[in-house]
Amino acid sequence: PAVHATNYQGALEAMEYLFHLGHKRIGFISGRAELESSNRRLKGYREALEKAGIPVDEALIASGDYTTETGISGARKLLSLENPPTAIFSSNDQMAMGVYQVAEEMGIRIPDDLSVVGFDNITESKYMGLTTVDQFISEMGYVATQMLIKLINGAPLEDQTYRMQTQLVIRNSCKEYVKT
Repeated sequence: PAVHATNYQGALEAMEYLFHLGHKRIGFISGRAELESSNRRLKGYREALEKAGIPVDEALIASGDYTTETGISGARKLLSLENPPTAIFSSNDQMAMGVYQVAEEMGIRIPDDLSVVGFDNITESKYMGLTTVDQFISEMGYVATQMLIKLINGAPLEDQTYRMQTQLVIRNSCKEYVKT
C-alpha cells in the first residue's frame, strides 16, 4: 500500500501559474533521480512546456537531491547561463531556499528579477513568502496510519494506492514577467 501526492499534477499547476504570469524561460531543479516523486515532478515540468508549445531546453534543467546545497549548485548553474531563466521551479522548498541564497549573492531580487516556486509547503516557506505546491504531508501521514491499522486488523483496503491532491499556495515569490 502507498500514499502519495499527485506530484505530476502539482508540477503542472505550478508551471501553468508561471505561464499565466508570462514566463517562458523557466528553470527546473530536479529531486533525487531514484525517487518516483521526483520523476513525476520532472515529467510535469516537461509536459507543461510541451502543452504550452515551448521546446524543452535541457540547459534549463539542473540536477538536485532535495537538499539546500543542490538548490545552491542548481541555481548557480541556471543563473549563470548566457540567457538565464526568468523563473525557477524547484522540486522542493529546501532547494528553493538555495535559489534564494544564490539570488541574494548575485544581486538578483525575488520576485522583481526572478520568480521562484517550490514544492512541499514546509513551515519555512510561509516565512520566506515562497509560492509552493502543498502536498498535505500531515494528512498523508494520517491516511497512511489508517491504512496500516486496517491491515493490522485484517480488514481489506479499498485501494492499494491513495493519491492526495496537491494545491498551489500563492505567496509573493512570483511576479508577472514583463519583457524589458
